[in-house]
Amino acid sequence: MIPGIGTLINSFSVIGIGILGRLFIKKEIKNFENNLLPLGLLVLTLGIRESLKSPDFILTLFAVLVGSVIGTYLKIEEKIERFGEYLHNRFEKNKNGKGEFIESYLTASLIVVTGPLAIVGPFLDVVDKNIELLLIKTALDCFLVLFLISSGGRGAAYSGISILIYQGFFTLLALGFGGSVSTGVSDAVAGVGGVLLVGVGVNLLGIKKIPVGNYILSLFIPFLIAF
Repeated sequence: MIPGIGTLINSFSVIGIGILGRLFIKKEIKNFENNLLPLGLLVLTLGIRESLKSPDFILTLFAVLVGSVIGTYLKIEEKIERFGEYLHNRFEKNKNGKGEFIESYLTASLIVVTGPLAIVGPFLDVVDKNIELLLIKTALDCFLVLFLISSGGRGAAYSGISILIYQGFFTLLALGFGGSVSTGVSDAVAGVGGVLLVGVGVNLLGIKKIPVGNYILSLFIPFLIAF
């Protein structure tokens, strides 16, 4: 099996389902922001569940604080939004709805890369030639993209590019290290990812705007400490 095949399946499946969704879902559900409320509740609940997996809260605290400081300095969320704007300007013929396009691209991208499967999956793909986790993730990601597209978030179709870049990085890292991810590291990443997912859920519920994209580097901290 070719190393990284799981990430390629994940990425291109999301792009493919996004294209099909945009072609065949002609009548979109109105009120984009209100349609995100059920998704916000689910993401918030998932985030709380994942955050409880952390074996050490101090590590989670350290990772989130350090990652958020670095990410805020680098203005990562702003860069993600600018990339979303580039995709809109480059590939979208209809110039209306740019705000919803960028918001849906950012939201989908954060959800599909924040979970621990986005890190553990590529390692199992390379080390054990096991793509089961990434196939499960693919199904979940495709459902998410279809939901966002049906709600008017056409930018979600491009989140497959984010998957390719993010998980592709960990695939290359796994090839370089030639090791595996321990349960401790996996749980630590899940704990940090859970905190970030809570932030995404808060955003989707419209409670407060949290720049979760700036915190994405927090997911790397437990991984780097372990290695």
